[in-house]
Amino acid sequence: MALQTLPRRVGRSLVRGARAVRSHRWARGLTVASAGVLMMMGAGAAPAPRKLASHAASEPKAWIDAKSFSVFPLGDGAMPDDAQSLCAALQEGWKTAIVVPDPEKAVIIAGGVYPSVASMLIDFSDGRVRPSDRNNKSGKIEINNKVERNLQVEHLEVRGEPVLLRSTRMNMRLTADTAQIDLERDRHGKPVMMLAKAKSGTLSFDVSRADAESLVLHDAREMASHYGVSIESIKIIIFPETPRSIQASVYVETKIAFIPAGMLFQAHITIDDSMNARISGLACEGDEALGPLIVHFLRPSLARYNGKTHPLMSFPADKMKLRDVAVRVDDSLHLTAAFGS
Repeated sequence: MALQTLPRRVGRSLVRGARAVRSHRWARGLTVASAGVLMMMGAGAAPAPRKLASHAASEPKAWIDAKSFSVFPLGDGAMPDDAQSLCAALQEGWKTAIVVPDPEKAVIIAGGVYPSVASMLIDFSDGRVRPSDRNNKSGKIEINNKVERNLQVEHLEVRGEPVLLRSTRMNMRLTADTAQIDLERDRHGKPVMMLAKAKSGTLSFDVSRADAESLVLHDAREMASHYGVSIESIKIIIFPETPRSIQASVYVETKIAFIPAGMLFQAHITIDDSMNARISGLACEGDEALGPLIVHFLRPSLARYNGKTHPLMSFPADKMKLRDVAVRVDDSLHLTAAFGS
């Protein structure tokens, strides 16, 4: 259907749709999804990274912020001074973000003499994540960088197998050996716990292809709805060439003013020995009635990502570094990372 044959009201809707694409607020979500499906856990809710004085202002931001795995709020009370009060503070801290089946059994601290313990287990398994309010930034943790106390943990484990977000299931596990945990406060004065050092550690994450598509689809619909754009479906295909190199494609089926538009995003992601991830070959093709028109406006946004190299993952403590990473794909996407101080 030619644009000039549409009623004037629909024509105005199409113009608004084109402007929405040019503003690239929701387009950014789609282009990042197409170019870096590895970063889906942060697609919308990762806290802002801590700014360290020793880091240059121009340093590129990492694709993944590990703060969401290694920083925990400790409620609104006093700084914990023993194992029992730390367990209670952790339970109080996360209750607004995640509902676990049995809070009393979600934290187990054993062995040693506080503040030096043999093991700490934080278990979010079968916990249901409360959807975040995108208009409310108060949930983001910004640390004041003033350590008040340290906790030495011979073996730390944080796991959610699975964690439930809306109708999707994700599995994650973090382990750290010979770890140091810092107790400090956020910018509102509330106590927080942060994994600051570890001799060695691993982070693993997996999500099924169907759940990954559901997560990306929900976020994309939420962003696009502000502009009268209806996203009908998203199809993700990932082909791993090596554990550190993948080809990814995302097909997005949309409607603008009831007129269909299809877009196919494609990208190549490689991770080098320095743990930097580079996006290349980022392209988009359109089909259906409006697809070719929309990709004309999307391509300038895509160009800003194409060829970009950023650290794959950043930790809130500058002594923590990513050492290795591997991606595997079957019916699910599996990401495994090794880190340490």
